[in-house]
Amino acid sequence: MQVHRCRFVDYVPQAINAIEYAPRSSTHPYVAIGRANGDIELWQAKENLVYVKTLPGIVNGSLEAIAWAHRTSLTAEEIELFDNEKERAQFKRQLKEKAPRLFSAGLNSVIIEWDLGKLGPKAAIDSYGGAVWCMATNHAQTKLAVGTEDGHIRIFDIMDNQLAYQHCFDKVSSRILSLAWSHDDKTIVTGSADSCVRIWDANTRRTAARMTLPREGREHTLVWAVTVLKSGAIVSGDSRGHVVFWDSAMHVVQQDFKALGADVLCLTSDSDGNTVFASGVDPKITQFKLFVGGKMAANVAAADNKQDEQSPIKTLNARNRKWQLAGIRRYHTHDVRALAVSSHLKTDLLISGGIDTQVTSCQARPFPNENPHRQPCFAPHNSIVSVASKSGLVLQRQGTALKLWELGKAEPISKQLGDQMESGQSLQVYERQKDLLRMDLSVKTNLLSSAISPSGDLIAASDGEGPKLYSVIRSDDSAGAVRVRRIKAFPPDNFVPDYSENRGAVQMQFTHDEKMLAVATADGFISVIDISDWKSGSFSTVCRHCCHRMQKSDVEADAGCSDVPTYPATPRAVSDADAATRTIVGLAISADDKFVAASDSTGDVSVSVLGKGKQTLLPNASGGARASLPTAIGFALNNNLVVASSANRLRVWDPSESAYTKWSRAYGMGQIPRRFASLMDCVSGIITSRAEPTCVYLWAASHITRVDLSQPPGPTRAVLNVHKRKTIEQNIIEQVVEEREACERRSERHEQKRLKKHVGGGGSVEQTNGDAGMDVDGETTSNADTEKTVVAESPDSKSRSRDWESTVVARLREAGIDVTEPHNFRMTQRYQSLMHASFIDSTTLAVVERPWIDVASALPSAYHRHRFGHS
Repeated sequence: MQVHRCRFVDYVPQAINAIEYAPRSSTHPYVAIGRANGDIELWQAKENLVYVKTLPGIVNGSLEAIAWAHRTSLTAEEIELFDNEKERAQFKRQLKEKAPRLFSAGLNSVIIEWDLGKLGPKAAIDSYGGAVWCMATNHAQTKLAVGTEDGHIRIFDIMDNQLAYQHCFDKVSSRILSLAWSHDDKTIVTGSADSCVRIWDANTRRTAARMTLPREGREHTLVWAVTVLKSGAIVSGDSRGHVVFWDSAMHVVQQDFKALGADVLCLTSDSDGNTVFASGVDPKITQFKLFVGGKMAANVAAADNKQDEQSPIKTLNARNRKWQLAGIRRYHTHDVRALAVSSHLKTDLLISGGIDTQVTSCQARPFPNENPHRQPCFAPHNSIVSVASKSGLVLQRQGTALKLWELGKAEPISKQLGDQMESGQSLQVYERQKDLLRMDLSVKTNLLSSAISPSGDLIAASDGEGPKLYSVIRSDDSAGAVRVRRIKAFPPDNFVPDYSENRGAVQMQFTHDEKMLAVATADGFISVIDISDWKSGSFSTVCRHCCHRMQKSDVEADAGCSDVPTYPATPRAVSDADAATRTIVGLAISADDKFVAASDSTGDVSVSVLGKGKQTLLPNASGGARASLPTAIGFALNNNLVVASSANRLRVWDPSESAYTKWSRAYGMGQIPRRFASLMDCVSGIITSRAEPTCVYLWAASHITRVDLSQPPGPTRAVLNVHKRKTIEQNIIEQVVEEREACERRSERHEQKRLKKHVGGGGSVEQTNGDAGMDVDGETTSNADTEKTVVAESPDSKSRSRDWESTVVARLREAGIDVTEPHNFRMTQRYQSLMHASFIDSTTLAVVERPWIDVASALPSAYHRHRFGHS
């Protein structure tokens, strides 16, 4: 197989400016990661971080802060409104079942509330104070506090799903850089650019206390980060690199640490307030732990958790409470701008990010002894790159731009020569890749999705407003100039019904014959559009599949459509949170263009007959609640649908039988090799080769794995990496051969000694009177015959004989290689940061990589650390 290893894609991700966990009361363990260009990535934090979807930012937008809100408690007015406790409990249950709300703000002075399902702004309001530097919701989840450029704290009311300006606090002489609410919501702590940490009374809106930090030179100290612990203690991080712990009652410094060599940009603490993490321009993450009476506060609290509220942590004198620097690790190369830790999740993840664009996570409790997992610098399941299989064109999406390349060409080789070449050997390239064009689209939001047709004649792209279609025209001359023309007749007006407010396409896929285009919209429609007559500008909507619109109101509205064949879903009880956050995140079409499959962010997967009414929602294979999300879907060549989950489990569905296959029922959920199931990188795509009709290839950011669906998975402890497997086999065989040769040499020496002793002097056979030697039967024997007889009859020789072949097999089995069973799940990990993989033909694979080292070359200079012996 020939592999086009492409590293010419120049995708440069945006810096991470904010990371925030959803409140623990939410049923969806979301983590919002905000990028500098306004994009917000939603991840789920369970066993590991799993990418879900991206909310595209506004063009030329900015993002400096994000905040979640999820109200589950009643206000005093609401408590009086209800007559009895039963009504109050029912209302609280309704509040808890709702989806959390997400807000963002930046230097463009606009505060946006996002629709997590439609992937667009739900509400927007001006900050009334210029650029927004910080933002936080109170613990009652009823108010949003914003720190602005003009030195004001402004409060916005977010009760009852509204976003309305309420009032502002007194002005200070400099911008508000950071703020945090106290746990009783009575005070707000802010850090500003005038060397001050202030405590504000939330009722009077006036300063209750001011704490001043020393300057370094004439410049003011910038207080980039503040946080309030559960005990009421205040922690600040500033431009001197100091982390300061303040006494909130006396308003004086308790402890001051020189934590970093440069500005401290971010702080976070666990829910108990016993551990604090800090980082910044000096990209090391520093951990502080609270000690009470010489013991860690976390251990003291755990030992006394059965006692009343008068725990030792509260009753001991302040002199017995000391913070200590507990650990330091460097997970990043550039400024760390955001930290977040959550102690209410089983995984207890510490997540960090910054200028180097990588999302890094590790367990918080064993820090700093825990090694981090670095996510790729791009969204791993977002189809940023697509390849035209027939023409060898590569399309890349970034922000509002599209880029197009043509793959290079290698010298053709004969089959005989190809069989003799080693794996990974480079071929002679006679034509290098070509950078064909760059398109800057006129759109209102960053692009949601893009796709290129197999022939490369058509390109589809969509922002939040709707999809667009472009024709690619290549000249016949040697220069190979490329022109692109937008087809304005696309899309047809009825590709979504009139009552659909969101026309943006979250996923798009061309059929293999290029006669139709499947478009999944933000409202959950899968519209099939006839594009066979695109040259004349004629388009029509074939049908709409609505399998992921299962709320009763949506089903009734879809059933009433008469303009285009619309196939409504079967109504099903759906929680408010699922309904508000559901988005189609995966789309696949079978090789014969008969079936279309889709997966959404709540875990549902559907299969429909393309252009016809039959559609099926896959049942949960485990029989219970959905434990993991589908991260990739794809059809095998026999039209079986393969679904890979975030737990690295496989499901195989037979659409013709409307049931899971025997392979899936026998192996899919429990018999997957452990080394595959334990991989931190989830499967990003599923592809097939016509040369191997029973196999599928699963690719992720760090591996490509070949799975034969006609064979059992093999031993659960098997070594999957083919290169590592080969090395282990060679080492074990060489080791056994050396042992065998050494054993044979020892046996030969022992037998020679025995023979000399037997023949030379003390043997039982003696020669007398010069006659020839005689054996016991009176017959003569030669020395050679004597040696043969001794060797053949030696009992030690028989005891030392071993079955070396069985020894090799046993040692290979101990090392995870069972030669008696087929080697399924064949994996290669020689590629780095895979953005895309697909087959151009049955023997040619295109792999697009974007190693982080290439991204780092486009980043600004990092903080310079002085090292001994270096200038």
